Amino acid sequence: MKTYCVVVIGHVDHGKTSLVRALTGTDTDRLPEEKARGLSITPGFAHCTYPGGVVDLVDAPGHADFIQAMISGASGAQAALVVISMADGVCAQTLEHLRIAGLLGIAQAVIAVTKSDTVPRAEHSKRLSEITQALSQTPYANALKIVCSALSGQGIETLHNALERLLAYELQNTHSPYSFLPIDRTFTLEGQGTVVTGTLLGQHLNVEDKLYLQPAGSEISIRSLQSRGVTRDRIKVGERMAANLRGINAREIARGSVLCTQGVGTPSNCIDVHLKLLSAPAKPLKHMQELRVLFGASSAVAQVRLFKGYDQEFAQLRFRKPVVGFEGQVAILRCLSPSETLGNAQFLDPEAKPTKTGDVERLEVLVAAQKRDLTAIAHALIKQGKGLAKQTDIARLARVRTDILADVLGEKFVNVNSVWITSEKQIEVAKLAIVNALTQYHLAHPLRSSAPRSVIENRSFAALFVQYVEDKLVAKGALLKAANMLSLADHDPMAKLSNAQHQSMRKIEDAFRLAGLEEPSGETLPQTDETTELKQLLLEQKRLISLHNVALKRTLVFHTDTLDWAANALGSAFAKQQPFTTSQARTALGTSRRVIVPILEHFDTIGVTIRDSDTRQIASAKAVPQSTGA
Repeated sequence: MKTYCVVVIGHVDHGKTSLVRALTGTDTDRLPEEKARGLSITPGFAHCTYPGGVVDLVDAPGHADFIQAMISGASGAQAALVVISMADGVCAQTLEHLRIAGLLGIAQAVIAVTKSDTVPRAEHSKRLSEITQALSQTPYANALKIVCSALSGQGIETLHNALERLLAYELQNTHSPYSFLPIDRTFTLEGQGTVVTGTLLGQHLNVEDKLYLQPAGSEISIRSLQSRGVTRDRIKVGERMAANLRGINAREIARGSVLCTQGVGTPSNCIDVHLKLLSAPAKPLKHMQELRVLFGASSAVAQVRLFKGYDQEFAQLRFRKPVVGFEGQVAILRCLSPSETLGNAQFLDPEAKPTKTGDVERLEVLVAAQKRDLTAIAHALIKQGKGLAKQTDIARLARVRTDILADVLGEKFVNVNSVWITSEKQIEVAKLAIVNALTQYHLAHPLRSSAPRSVIENRSFAALFVQYVEDKLVAKGALLKAANMLSLADHDPMAKLSNAQHQSMRKIEDAFRLAGLEEPSGETLPQTDETTELKQLLLEQKRLISLHNVALKRTLVFHTDTLDWAANALGSAFAKQQPFTTSQARTALGTSRRVIVPILEHFDTIGVTIRDSDTRQIASAKAVPQSTGA
């Protein structure tokens, strides 16, 4: 069965509630105060059933003091039934309601010219002409006008026909992939508990769906769903509905709360928006101006921070307290004083973070979100995130489900992990940056075989993204990695040595070979600026071995021939499986404890010796890998 939600709007005392009663038989004024004052204070609800479906009618208050209630009632409406008294004509609040309906995106309207029985028939034509003229500058200048009277019944049948024809229109939808119910009424039924009502937005809702109450953040259990007094297992988007909730008191549900499925409705103090301002407000909108923001059933004060560029179309609303909205939702902006409607704000990112108004990259994200260009959104978020974007952020701004994101984006984007996504384009940019950084380092330090990893760190890229690209380059064989050092695979410092450097390198190696278990004297080592780097090359080629004495916090360097000699000497001094102490080993080699301790620990590591508490045994005479020739 098709349904269509219609908001009934117009100036106070133009007969909206009486007309709804004539159409449906339902009195939408429920509150004692409404009956006593003869005017609507909160939205009222009724419906008309036709062969083609059901039209829900939301009777919105017409008094200027209840604009919030009017907007709450109009949220989710697909069309407007505009009630204008033939006796009074188009009044100020009529025009205000029409402006708001247009800003909310309500495209269809029917004009009911009521109280026709109070105006002589001879004046009808003149009054209709005046109404037509008054409506000429509104979004509904060409809407069908029906003369009617709730008292006499004139035009009621024609009005029914017009409402039924609305069912032929396609439902407008925000295309949110989740269910979202702004709660416009909360009450308690004896024996049943708490009941909330609203117009369902986004997607259909099933009784078994898991729901959350926001901004409270609590999971809610549903007892039952109803629409128009009938219990239902499923409510369609756009329908008026009621939900009977378990385990929560009506007093615990704050004004402006929403029920929503998981994946939408995270409270935030910041919402990034696209603005559509009325052409001629009394005062232009100013940067950092405080406004009244009305959306769904919420009314909150926010400071508007205009992004620079795009003729002030984009802004960030900063609220005093966290609020809940969804992507594509439309809010009405009004001045705090005097109360005047300025325009609307379409929510682009209701979970935004505070940002500077001159943030060009963030503005690029919002432009893409406003166009609903999924690929552009992904690229812009990746750029803003220095190479990475959260999959949930892309899906949210594009209004698609996260589980289909990879299929929709295609092969040009890559899942870094279950949270982050990047693009092939950004990966290539980062690869080039990493290779260039290492190339420059190798050119500046040709004798160093590798560079510290800090060389490839780049403020333009997120650390996780750099690590991801680095791992890809290592896996491909373009980079070599050892501990926290990196080098290009084709970098060979030995190939770049001059004859003089080769000679210096041989002198350094000879000095360590001749020093044995002692440190080379300063006279035996070349005294040049390159000595340290040439020594490092010898260490990397395993012609020298660096050992650390942990207790003394000293590093000792020996030639590999010296360690081979030491291993063989210990093998000669102690038979296989014969235990010996550190002191005995020191005596066998004729050295000090400072030297023997790191040598024995090294032999333990490579399997020359086997340690058992305070003694060791010889396992093998092989001390070090075969050294590379000079």
